[in-house]
Amino acid sequence: MELSNWFKGFEKGVAQLSPEQRSVFFAECGKNCVKGGTLSVYQKLYEDAKGDMDVFFEKANDLPGVKGEVVEKGRVYRLVFLECTCELCKKGYVTTPLLCECSRQSVMYSMQSLWKGNNFTVTLCHSILGGGADCEMRIEVTSPTWP
Repeated sequence: MELSNWFKGFEKGVAQLSPEQRSVFFAECGKNCVKGGTLSVYQKLYEDAKGDMDVFFEKANDLPGVKGEVVEKGRVYRLVFLECTCELCKKGYVTTPLLCECSRQSVMYSMQSLWKGNNFTVTLCHSILGGGADCEMRIEVTSPTWP
């Protein structure tokens, strides 16, 4: 069996899950994926920003293929990926935008790993798999921990 055929079944199965079930399922996938390298990039950015969220998102602009924006200081941010970095998508195995829940979960896991004690809401605004020119996430600090 060719691997791409297996993923067609995967896509059908994911489509049958409720949004809540997809969120739980992809939380583990996103965590594993980001631990494979991206989290270390975010960790370095966090250290360079000395833990300052506003500076972190401004410095994100220095990363290749990434744009960061402070929408509301200390509270609301945008993170934009100019290309899809998911290997499953790049290799053509998965084409459903439902997979973008994995990216949303990976960003949420990263934020909560860096700023322990804070809670975040991450909203996928649009994605390349969904037909967008880029992938945009809106990140809101929902319960900040102040030093």
